[in-house]
This record gives sequence, C-alpha cells and structure tokens, in this order.
Amino acid sequence: MYRAYKGKPILQRNILAPRFFETWCSGRSDRNLLARFVPAHGVLWVAVTADTLHASPHIPFNLMFLAEGFGWDHRVPGKTILDIHETHWSNHRRAVAIRYRHATGDEELLELGVSDVPGLIKVLTGIREEQMSGNASARKE
Repeated sequence: MYRAYKGKPILQRNILAPRFFETWCSGRSDRNLLARFVPAHGVLWVAVTADTLHASPHIPFNLMFLAEGFGWDHRVPGKTILDIHETHWSNHRRAVAIRYRHATGDEELLELGVSDVPGLIKVLTGIREEQMSGNASARKE
C-alpha cells in the first residue's frame, strides 16, 4: 500500500523503447547510513528512457520499506545528473557511479553494477547532454 500511495510501481514498469535495460543488477547509494552498508546484490532492474534513469528492486525486494530504507529505488531525470564515471566495488566489480541532485538540492551518489558498464555510461551521458542542451536552447529563446 505504501508504494501505491507514493505512486511507485510494485511490478517492474513496462518501459517502451528503453535506451538501456538490464535486470538482476546490483547497486548502492549514499542516501543514508543504512544504504551505505546494505547494497542491493542482484535484485535491481535498471532502465534508461529518453530522459530518465530508473533503478528499482524486483518484487519481493520492493515490498514493505526495504527499497526506501536501503536506498534501492531511484528515478533520476537526466538534467539532474551532475557526474557519471566508472568505478569499482570492493570485490573489483566494475560499476557506474552517478551523482545527481534532488529537487531539495541534496546530492546523492548511486552506484550501479551492470554487465554493460560502457553502454550505461554512454546512454546516461547522452540523455544528460540532450537535456542540458535543451535547457540552454530554451533559455536563449
């Protein structure tokens, strides 16, 4: 009920024509102390649309308050992305680090362990640049 009330999906969203999509990925964020110490190991799906990064846990890992408490649920508009780069986790697994800014002004670091690290970096860089150039064009007009 909590997820439905917050407008968050219980089942994986049906994303039409994603630019990037992988399932059973890993991730972690620095949202809070609990999130820093409890990464999502192989429970996330990651999708990038024309303007947004979506990362969320598969059912049943999204039930109750697990996703919110552990920082596993993210919807990141491309225009809020501040930095994207490759990183490595302690087990030497390659990952993508995404620093973004919330509407409140707070910044968060999200690291995603996907099998196609260069592909995710390329797609995220693309939507970020598209939205930045779109914002610049709108300001000039």
